[in-house]
Amino acid sequence: MRNKDIFLQGEYVALKVLDETDIENSNWYDWFNDEKTTRFMQKHYYPNTKKQQLEFWESQIKGNDNKIQLGICPAQGGNIVGCVSLSSIDYLNRKAEIATIIGESSARNVKIFYESNKLMIMHGFHTLNLNRIYGGTIVKELADAMCRFFGFQIEGISRQDVYKNGTYHDVYQIGLLKEDFAKRFKNQAQC
Repeated sequence: MRNKDIFLQGEYVALKVLDETDIENSNWYDWFNDEKTTRFMQKHYYPNTKKQQLEFWESQIKGNDNKIQLGICPAQGGNIVGCVSLSSIDYLNRKAEIATIIGESSARNVKIFYESNKLMIMHGFHTLNLNRIYGGTIVKELADAMCRFFGFQIEGISRQDVYKNGTYHDVYQIGLLKEDFAKRFKNQAQC
């Protein structure tokens, strides 16, 4: 990873601009082929290839003003271990959807998950001037963790909204307002 590729820097992670080399040099495309990694995601319905990942990068990430998707790297450098994004950015209503995947099992820990999301949330509120960041998950414990860590609130439950692993699952809809995040992290510098 070159320093010029780093977009947001934390203590444990560096969030980098994604490019074609990330598709070649990491397991990014293969994360979505791994049944265990995707067991709680709306992925693993169809196989993914390097070519499809490149097409996704070209059509959905590169030059997209309504989405910021960054690669999660260890702070000391190396290949991406996951991705975090703000998508469906709505500049009129000042809101966006957050999503995170930690694709490398060796990097699945609270420090990496927490800091990656915090950096992206701070960027959304303090740089993009968003007022609301929202998301959804079929994992109640993950929704609860986002509430504990950052101040999200469970705003509703979409009953039997996702079919995964032979079962319909409820989706826990979560949302975070800029003012609630600011209260929780009032002593921290803005991005």
